[in-house]
Amino acid sequence: MIRIEETTRILPFYRPVPLTDLPLICHREHLFPYTSYGGTLTTPGPRAFRMVALENDFLRVEVAPELGGRVYSLFDKRIGREILFSNPVVKPVRILPIWAFISGGIEFNFPMAHSPTSIATVGCLTGRSADYGFIRVGEREARTGMEWVVELGLAENRAALIQRTALRNCTPTSHPWMLWTIAAMRSTPATQFLHPPHRVLVHDDRLRELDWPGAGLNWERNLRQMTALFWKPGSAPQFGVFHHDLGFGLMHVADPAQLPGKKVWTYGHGRHRCWAQATTESDLAYAEIESGPLLDQSEKPLFPSGAERRYEEFWVPVRSLAEAANLTAPQLDLPPWPDPWLGWQHSAWQAEWEQFRHGDGPLPSSTVPTGIDVEEALRRQVERGPDDAAEPLALWLAFHGRALEALPLVQNNRRPSAQRIAGLILWKGLGNPAAALPHLEAGPLHDPVAVVELDEWYAGQGLTERRAALLAHAPNHRLILERRADFACAVGQPQEALRLLSETPWPREHQRYVRTELWKRAKTALGEPATEIPEFLGEDNLAPFGAYWSDA
Repeated sequence: MIRIEETTRILPFYRPVPLTDLPLICHREHLFPYTSYGGTLTTPGPRAFRMVALENDFLRVEVAPELGGRVYSLFDKRIGREILFSNPVVKPVRILPIWAFISGGIEFNFPMAHSPTSIATVGCLTGRSADYGFIRVGEREARTGMEWVVELGLAENRAALIQRTALRNCTPTSHPWMLWTIAAMRSTPATQFLHPPHRVLVHDDRLRELDWPGAGLNWERNLRQMTALFWKPGSAPQFGVFHHDLGFGLMHVADPAQLPGKKVWTYGHGRHRCWAQATTESDLAYAEIESGPLLDQSEKPLFPSGAERRYEEFWVPVRSLAEAANLTAPQLDLPPWPDPWLGWQHSAWQAEWEQFRHGDGPLPSSTVPTGIDVEEALRRQVERGPDDAAEPLALWLAFHGRALEALPLVQNNRRPSAQRIAGLILWKGLGNPAAALPHLEAGPLHDPVAVVELDEWYAGQGLTERRAALLAHAPNHRLILERRADFACAVGQPQEALRLLSETPWPREHQRYVRTELWKRAKTALGEPATEIPEFLGEDNLAPFGAYWSDA
C-alpha cells in the first residue's frame, strides 16, 4: 500500500547572511537576481522544516520542499537503515552559485550545477493511484524563466525510487543549461564506487583520462584530495556506491542513451576532507553520485526556446555487491503525466511578482526576477508617479541587453543605489567607463560591494591615489581586504600583500581563486616560488574546469 503524509523535522539551522542588499548585476561571481550570501552564522537555531513523506512496504522517502525540493531521506525498511547521507543539520557553506550550498539527500540542479534555490521553497504537490504514489517538486527559475519538475514515485512491491524529470523553456530566448541530479552518500574508508571497467575523466588538481578502475580509483580511501570522476560515452546503464562497513549501497539505473552523464564527487580522505565536514557536524563527511543528460559539467549548451525534455531514472538501494552487479532497470507501467508543470507558484516572492504583473498586488521589495516579463507592469508603475519602479525596471532592461533604455531611468536619480546602477550600466553595459565614474563615486560607498566596484574602476585606470584614499576609509570587510592586498601588489609592496593574506581569517570558498592569484603575484614580485598555496587562504586547488560560473 502506498502512503503519503506531511510531517515536520526540527533541524539545527545555521542561517546564511546576505552579502549585500544591493542587486548584484554585472558580477560574474554572483547570480543576479538571486540573493548572494557572504557568510553563515556560527551558532545554529532550531527550525521546523516541512517534509512530505511517501512510503510503501520497502522504502520511506521524505522530501523537503523548503530545501529546494530535495529528497532529505531514503530509508530502507528492509534493513532499518538510512541509505543517503541525510544531514543532521542545515549548514550552508560557500559554494557557487549563491555561496550558500547545503549537503545531503538527493538534490535537483537545473539549469546549472547547483540549484540557486537549494535553501528556498519550491512548488510541491502529491498524488496517487491504486499502486503508485508520487511527490512532485519544481519551479520556474527566476533568472531565465525556464521550468523544471521532478516527480518522485514509489510503486507497490518495488524497492526503487522512481524519478521522472521534465524541463521546458517557454521563454522567447535560448538559454545555457545543464541538469544534474546529485545523491549524497556517507563517506567511509570502506566506500566503493561501482561502475564496469571503462575510461574515466579524472578532475582534481589536473585533468586526465584514465582506465577505470585503474589503480584503486574505485575505493574512496585511495582518493587523497577533492576529486570528480566522469565516465565517458558508452558506459553502462547502472553505477553507484557500496559501503562495505555499513552493509548497503545505492545504485542508479537509467538508459545511457537518455542519461549518459555519470559522475562521482568526493573530498577524499586527505587534506580536503575538512571541506565536506564543514557542511555538517562532528566527523561526518559525504561523497556524491550524480546523473545527467550531459557528459560532464564543462558542457553548457543552449536550451532552445519552446523546447521540452523529459527523463526517467531509478535509485535502487542494494544490500550486497551481488545484488548491485545483477541489477536491471525496473519494468513499470507508470501513469502518464501530460501536464506536470508547477510554474511560478514555487515561492512566495515569485507569486508576489506575478500578482504585481497582473495588477493584483503592490510592487514587491525583492529583486526583480529577470525570468518573468514584468516590463509592462513596471512601466505602468513608473507612469503613476512613484520612482520606486525605476530601479527594478532599469535592472530588468539592462539584464536583457537594453542598456540604452535602462540608463535614463536611473542616471538623474540622486539615490546612491540608483547612481550605482547607472554607473554599472554605463561601464559594463555601454562600455563608457569615463561617463560611469561620477555615478559610481556617488554610489552607496558604505557597502563593501560598491567600494570594490569603484576600486576596480580606479585600478583599471591606474588611479593609485584615489585607490589609496578609498580603501583607507572603507570598512574592514573581507572583500575590501582582498582589494587592499591587490593595491599593495600594484604599488610595489608585495610583503604587505602577503601580510594581509596571511593574517586575515578567510572563509573556505570552493572554486574561487582570487586570494590564490594575489598570493602568486606577491610571491613572484619577491622572486620567490609560489607552487605551494597555503591552506589558510581558504581556496581549493581544483584545476579550472566545469560550468559553475554564469555570464555577468
